Amino acid sequence: MKISGLSERKKLLFLILLGAVGVLLVLCGFFAPNDGKNAEISGKEEISSPTMEYIESVENKIRSITEKITGSTDVSVIVSAESGTEYVYVSNEEADGEALSREYITVKNESGRYELVLAKEVYPEIKGISIACPGGDDSKIKLKILEAISVALGISKNRICIVGTK
Repeated sequence: MKISGLSERKKLLFLILLGAVGVLLVLCGFFAPNDGKNAEISGKEEISSPTMEYIESVENKIRSITEKITGSTDVSVIVSAESGTEYVYVSNEEADGEALSREYITVKNESGRYELVLAKEVYPEIKGISIACPGGDDSKIKLKILEAISVALGISKNRICIVGTK
């Protein structure tokens, strides 16, 4: 049977070649280096390392004070932050009428590259804290934990959730 002037054998070879090209393209995509430009599959935004270190540090401090108040080491803490760490760089600003011009200060490093001079790091604002601990349902223990964390971190008590565990 001939369709469009091609023999069955040529059609078969064409399909095999087409399949091989498809497999080759899939393999090229699989082994291609990921330069970080592609979004994560989960759709979650990546959080920078300094921000994660800050959040973990705050969680550890909260866990420590909660363990001291409850007398238990079975404490779970989750801290959510507003955004990532912000970096403020040294700059010269000049106002010319309504226009404001800013020039960042750079220094030459050991490798000969110029880098911006960091003035300060601004850690993200804490949006909320969740704590699960034994005795978290007891109103006296809950109040002690709320007071300690609210004062230590300077956040309002309505941003702190404490629940008991079994």
